[in-house]
Amino acid sequence: MEKWLKPLAVLATLVMFIVMIAGSLVTKTDSGLGCGNDWPLCNGKWVPEYTLASIIEYMHRLITGVAGIIVVIFSVLCWRFYRGNQEVRNLALFGLFFIVLESILGASAVIWPQSSSVLALHFGFSLLAYTGVFLLSLFVLQRDKMEMMVQGSVSSGFRKWVWGVTIYAYGVVYLGAYVRHTGSSMACSDWPLCDGKLIPELSGQVGIQFVHRLGALILAILLLATMIYAIRHFKHTRRDLYGASIASFVLVMAQVFSGGFVVLFKLHLYATLLHSMIITILFGIMCYMCLQTLKTPASNRLRK
Repeated sequence: MEKWLKPLAVLATLVMFIVMIAGSLVTKTDSGLGCGNDWPLCNGKWVPEYTLASIIEYMHRLITGVAGIIVVIFSVLCWRFYRGNQEVRNLALFGLFFIVLESILGASAVIWPQSSSVLALHFGFSLLAYTGVFLLSLFVLQRDKMEMMVQGSVSSGFRKWVWGVTIYAYGVVYLGAYVRHTGSSMACSDWPLCDGKLIPELSGQVGIQFVHRLGALILAILLLATMIYAIRHFKHTRRDLYGASIASFVLVMAQVFSGGFVVLFKLHLYATLLHSMIITILFGIMCYMCLQTLKTPASNRLRK
């Protein structure tokens, strides 16, 4: 079974990543009601009409359904193969719970009108579902290497710092989704300034957009501090945190510039999708750091 778990882990993560991008495509193209107010049918049919909006929305539903089946199979197999492992059990339940939750929220958004604040939760819950699968996949892929990577413990202060920064990052992600659902993406017509001002009038859509930009900048500074600390303290004893901290900072900088591309290229589809791709990968790696801060060399011996 272990021979099949690793390729299945890669497949499960990949399909969940595609679900994230497909959801962003639905939002970007305003295809959320491409199937009308029907669910699971599409405008009363199992096979949708050949309109762009209906096809995009229907494909998103289809991909989500296939991803759900793959993730369920992957989670059940992990649960059985690593029987008694609390980390596997928790990650499997975490991923499955948020897959179900984001599916219910997506269906309710089609059937009943939702506010922008509620619609923004859909991306956040989808991100948590992806993260659960991503972390479980990394457990499978890195299990044999964990003892080599985890050769020292981390301080409680650094652990709290990483968890705090990650929770803050989730808030920035939610605010970004709120920007999209309130139509505030072009409230500032230029970048990095906002309508030619360093600090614009903080009201309406401009205020929403500017606060999101400010939040992203603060996140970049926090991840820079995290990387500097990890390079100084973990280069030889915690290769997991060392590598993840560098990757996180590189990705957050890419995320900041991709946000600028969204504005400079006037909401071009590719720029928007790139923005969603980067934040999905970034948040997954940040959650990986959170999980790894809980591990010690002693915990690795107990897992054998």
